[in-house]
Amino acid sequence: MPEYKWISLLQRMSPEAIDVLEKRYRILRQIRLLQPVGRRLLADVLQSTERVIRREVDFLREQRLIDSNRAGMFVTPDGEEMLVEFHPLWKEIGGIGYLEREMERRLKIRRVIIVPGDSDDSDWVKDDMARHAAEELANILADGVTAAVAGGTSVARVADHLRPVQGLDRVTIVPARGALGEEVDIQSNTIAARMAQRLNVSYRLLHMPDVMEEEIRRNLKRDPVISEVLQLIEQATVLIHGIGEAAEMSRRRGLNDDILHILQKCKAVSEVFGYYFDRTGKLVYRMSTMGLQMEKVQQLDTVLAVAGGKSKAEAILSYIENRPNYVLVTDEAAMRELLAWTAHA
Repeated sequence: MPEYKWISLLQRMSPEAIDVLEKRYRILRQIRLLQPVGRRLLADVLQSTERVIRREVDFLREQRLIDSNRAGMFVTPDGEEMLVEFHPLWKEIGGIGYLEREMERRLKIRRVIIVPGDSDDSDWVKDDMARHAAEELANILADGVTAAVAGGTSVARVADHLRPVQGLDRVTIVPARGALGEEVDIQSNTIAARMAQRLNVSYRLLHMPDVMEEEIRRNLKRDPVISEVLQLIEQATVLIHGIGEAAEMSRRRGLNDDILHILQKCKAVSEVFGYYFDRTGKLVYRMSTMGLQMEKVQQLDTVLAVAGGKSKAEAILSYIENRPNYVLVTDEAAMRELLAWTAHA
């Protein structure tokens, strides 16, 4: 029987049991996000009292789902297993499961994975998104796959949550494009190397800027090392990237006034590795970039996009609609904002 059917039955027969289940799961989940953590901070984050938290964590400790040391409380292996096993049920209790299915239908994409909260307001929500994206990427990868990785803060966090996976002996991670000239930690080259090291797989790097004069680009393509990496990028069947707001990304790229005027005139809303889109999803400007091209993205087996926050809702909608090979990892705030917009569309 589907999880949501069980929830409906439980809500009718024992609504108080649902409340207890949800409360204890939220506490256990929050401990994992913050661990090691003390009761006072946990109570503040969950907007509860220390007395209530003390009672519930005592129960979780008796069940051997959490333990503690001088640094604070942490989730045990049994607790980790409980979080995994209970997660589908909890999503239905909180309405997240319904929201995922509804947004998959409205956006017309393969899957939507939603974490609770708003990443605009909480770093913990950003980490939760990154953890789910890392799990999804590990499930997507298979032996012999080449995966391309774009830059950005959202994708950089994903690397921190990756772990080695059995059976990925011939996986190669490559940057989706050259460098933006931004912070080294969030460049695609750096992220590709970190992901490969965390997964214990191979990687290749593209040592060149993302944007350059056409003549220089043609000459660089003749270099055998660069040519080989560009070929690997072309052979990629998996891609992971973020979705940026057009105004923010044009600032980070240091675009000149003429291009900024074009983007403003065309009402650009979103940006994905040098491609700018308006509110309807129409491509309004493309930069001459090195690496993966948008025409190729539509042909990939799976694309994993990571983006959240209420402030990014418009950018997400602008880009991701009608992309059937996409899996979106996002947060509740962004999707509830989109749900309201699409309801009136």
